[in-house]
Amino acid sequence: MSKKHLPLEGLRVVELGTHVAVPNAARFLADWGAEVVKVEGLSGDAWRVVGRNQLCPILDEENPLFTLQNANKSFISIDLKDPTGMEMFLKLIARCDIFVTNVRMKSLVKMGIDDKTLLARFPKLVYGHFTGYGYEGPDAAKPGFDTVAYWARSGSIVDWGADGGFPFLPPTGAGDATVGSILCGGLLAAYIAAQRTGKGTLVSSSLFGSAIWYNGSYVLSTQFGNQLPKDKDRPNNPLGYPYQCGDGNWLFIGIADYNGSFPKLCRVLGLEELIEDQRFNDITNVHANIDAFMPILRGAFMKKDRDTWVEEFTAADLVCGKIGHISELRTDPQALANRYIVPVTFENGETVDMPTVPVLFGAYDESGYQPTGAVGRDTEEVLKQIGYTEGEIRAAKEKGAVR
Repeated sequence: MSKKHLPLEGLRVVELGTHVAVPNAARFLADWGAEVVKVEGLSGDAWRVVGRNQLCPILDEENPLFTLQNANKSFISIDLKDPTGMEMFLKLIARCDIFVTNVRMKSLVKMGIDDKTLLARFPKLVYGHFTGYGYEGPDAAKPGFDTVAYWARSGSIVDWGADGGFPFLPPTGAGDATVGSILCGGLLAAYIAAQRTGKGTLVSSSLFGSAIWYNGSYVLSTQFGNQLPKDKDRPNNPLGYPYQCGDGNWLFIGIADYNGSFPKLCRVLGLEELIEDQRFNDITNVHANIDAFMPILRGAFMKKDRDTWVEEFTAADLVCGKIGHISELRTDPQALANRYIVPVTFENGETVDMPTVPVLFGAYDESGYQPTGAVGRDTEEVLKQIGYTEGEIRAAKEKGAVR
């Protein structure tokens, strides 16, 4: 079977997005073949300079952090407060299938590009809108950043750790990136419906709502007595937990069926005498005897180095893996073999190992990895595509309507 090009070829998307969540959703669409035009103000997306907080370059010709969410897009810079700029923007909307933004709804209404206004004018349009906290309630008007609306408000930065521990610091944009995946799915579902019915719709998602969804198991279990954050010495499931090994490195075992796997685990660890011990061989009983069991487990793991334990657990068909470091991922042989990380050469000749969108289509090609450039890099090209002449573009530049 010969491969086609990309699955979303022919889909047209306009993104009026900043920071991570909306650009991340649009990046997925771009990688899958959609024509994505990212609309920025004259000064550009504020995320262009955030890389310096992470010790990354923020040059026009090398901006890896900004490229992560914005590769494979076209970039047009428009002043939406200028009538000429707004006219250009609306012409872009007129030819697109999906519009997605995280501009606050109050501002969108003021500019006349809110969902009700645009859907009345373009009834087949899929209008994606992203918020921090949703449209109702006391915090609806608050700005949403993933560290605050996703990680902090949901309790994740304390409840995912150990009792008494300092709140962990999540990777920049990690919450936004997960939410962008949800938003992308919603946009495509609405697009399929619009193709079938001829009717567009508003598609909305939020940081806070998504954080609740991703914490769903804890939202449920805390209603039945599960205490968070956890006492590191008293886990609910000691067979789904991290352990330090004899060489000082750590591993994580991930055994969900405690009762069924307990005998096998004891054999691997050399603890055969515990197989029939009713204090430990049942998940309910072990909760009452956890103070006696955890020192036994920890002592057993200290008898060998991490890599040996990982090999022995794997040979016994027990889920186990080393606890590594993020800095190791760019050279991880598994990541490289599957092209989860690829080298990307920027305009200035520098090469950076970049994460890829982790979805492959068997019948289609992989997309390339076009780095971002300067603000307004593709303004002229995009405007020509929607019917503007060189003279009209030059005049718009001179009056400051575009960059």
